[in-house]
Amino acid sequence: MVWLDTFRLKSANPQVRCKAIENLATSTRSRDTERIYASLSDNNPQVRCAAVRALEKRGNPDSVASLIGALRDRSYEVREAAARALGRLRDHSAMDALAAALRDPDPAVRTASAGALRALGWKPSTKEDLARFEIALGNTPAAVSIGEAAVDPLLADLTHETSFHRRAAAEALRELNDPRKIAPLLEALKDSDPTVRVSTIHSLGSVASEHVMAEILKLFRDRDPHVRLAAAQVMARRNDSPPAHFMCLLEDKSFEVRLAAVQFLGRIRNPQVAELLLPLLSDTDVDVRQATAAALGTLGNPSAIEALVISLTDEDKMVRRAAERSLDQLDPTWTGSAAAQHARAQLEGLADSRPPWVRSDILQVLSRIPAPDLPAPDAAGFETAFSEEGPTMFVESHGEPPR
Repeated sequence: MVWLDTFRLKSANPQVRCKAIENLATSTRSRDTERIYASLSDNNPQVRCAAVRALEKRGNPDSVASLIGALRDRSYEVREAAARALGRLRDHSAMDALAAALRDPDPAVRTASAGALRALGWKPSTKEDLARFEIALGNTPAAVSIGEAAVDPLLADLTHETSFHRRAAAEALRELNDPRKIAPLLEALKDSDPTVRVSTIHSLGSVASEHVMAEILKLFRDRDPHVRLAAAQVMARRNDSPPAHFMCLLEDKSFEVRLAAVQFLGRIRNPQVAELLLPLLSDTDVDVRQATAAALGTLGNPSAIEALVISLTDEDKMVRRAAERSLDQLDPTWTGSAAAQHARAQLEGLADSRPPWVRSDILQVLSRIPAPDLPAPDAAGFETAFSEEGPTMFVESHGEPPR
């Protein structure tokens, strides 16, 4: 049947050619061996991969030499197959070529080459080779400990086909203060995987650059809440972050993002911000309400007093305590303020609708806010009204008249 496989090698169908090479792999005829070698130049990469597998089965020195040559194939699939084959053959003559393949542009080839080198017991001769070796094996923390020599290998891994490797590379670059990382990391901010974008944001967080800041601010509108949160957290640590961008986050769908925005705005000590934070005292998330109540105390705007008094009715104890502390910060005599008097009427209306443990707090607050003084009855005015409106006015105001 050898003649049939020879015939199949001329087929226009790559799958047929692959099957023919597979069948010829066990042939001992020199002519068949030449046909396998010739298939390494086939125009289809799958056929060339089949030739690599066939040469691995032969495992002679000529096969190893041809497999080393396949490490320079134009197709990454062929290069990867050749690297894996050389690792299984355990021929030490391939070590230099495999070490060079650690710089291959394709991450799969780098990983296959590192695995082959590990199987061969290879020892790196330079720090950069060691870094490339560790990164290709997925041992990124070990590469970071090497220092500057790890930068280029890590940057190469930012384009790895697996998001785990891209994320690990971005995280590792955070530890290395090297300007070479900035441009590739800015490109990684567009990664399709949100976890990679999150890691990249944190890696760029310490870079003092207006351009970097502008690119991270764009991610305040990212479709993924974790990315928006990472961008907010990083920008909140900077002294030059524009508050206006954080104001837009106060209505974010993610409570974590809203919380980060409240915490940042509460630190800038601008009394005008208090008006923007007031609605978040009614936020659906308890942490946001607590942070808002605390922030309003540091902002120093007395206009928050009335809303904070109402927050003393919040169902969460920590929110109520934060509101009370902020009230004392804004005005130690807040109980006698006009704003507290304004809130008193609302508190009286809320008392009956709140749980018992909150109602108790409301009653305590009401006891601290003096009731407004009622004006004394105007006898002359009352007589005039009675004479003009008749007995009906008396009934509506005081009940049935005495008989």
